[in-house]
Amino acid sequence: MANNYQWFPGHMAKALRAMREDIKLVDVLIELVDARAPISTGNPSIQELAEGKIHIVVLNKKDMADPEVTKEWLDFFRGNGMLAAAVDSKKKNEVTSVENLLTKLARDEFKESDARFEAAVRAAGGDPGKRNVRIMVTGIPNVGKSTFINTFAGRASAKTGNKPGVTRGKQWIRLKSGNDLLDTPGVLYVKPLSEESGMRLAFLGSLNDNNLSMDELALDFVKWCIEAYPGCLASKYGIEETEGLETMEAIGAKRGCLKKGGVIDYERAAGIIIDDFRNARIGRLSLERPE
Repeated sequence: MANNYQWFPGHMAKALRAMREDIKLVDVLIELVDARAPISTGNPSIQELAEGKIHIVVLNKKDMADPEVTKEWLDFFRGNGMLAAAVDSKKKNEVTSVENLLTKLARDEFKESDARFEAAVRAAGGDPGKRNVRIMVTGIPNVGKSTFINTFAGRASAKTGNKPGVTRGKQWIRLKSGNDLLDTPGVLYVKPLSEESGMRLAFLGSLNDNNLSMDELALDFVKWCIEAYPGCLASKYGIEETEGLETMEAIGAKRGCLKKGGVIDYERAAGIIIDDFRNARIGRLSLERPE
């Protein structure tokens, strides 16, 4: 049976409602997307929430994406008047550069004449001239948000995991710079996904694997990879690429995914193929590029 690439758990709807209130507390919104699929892993709901705020789209996991395609995406976003950066969130200097940019932009927009702000800060015993920048980091599940935040904060402040749904509640984190960071749960778009976008999210692990047929998912990936990056699977696994199912079976046989009687174990083969893609062992592949 073909996969239905749709998934929006109830806790995400609740998180999205909470974000509508939380966004009022921050100056800056960092939206993480996966560099391998920046549109499919983006969230129009978040973009709507960001109206009136400094908003930067961060293409995370750039080390796993096709570098030429990532450059095209940065040109695309910047050409549409958006702030955009590509990072490997495990590298402190790349994450810090994002904070430095946003801190400067936010402080440039602070209005020193805002009487209500000054009065509130003075009443709290603070200096209105030293207001911290309040930053919200958000993104759909499994785009590497927790790793980004931990690198941002310089310590393991947020839970990390390799499956969607690890971060369920919001938390404020004080950064070494003095800025305040608001972490939020991963939120998928409320409206139905297109078949193509849903499939890309499933490839990346942003949908719950337990709700999917993994052998069908792997077959869909193999078909896509043969078309988008011909020769890539042949080079990785030392097999001959033909059509999708035969290629998947060849990979399974090469990796010893066999049941009694030499029958292909599709479930094991699927697990190897999807895991290799998600960890960039097949190569630096991008699932979509600007039209």
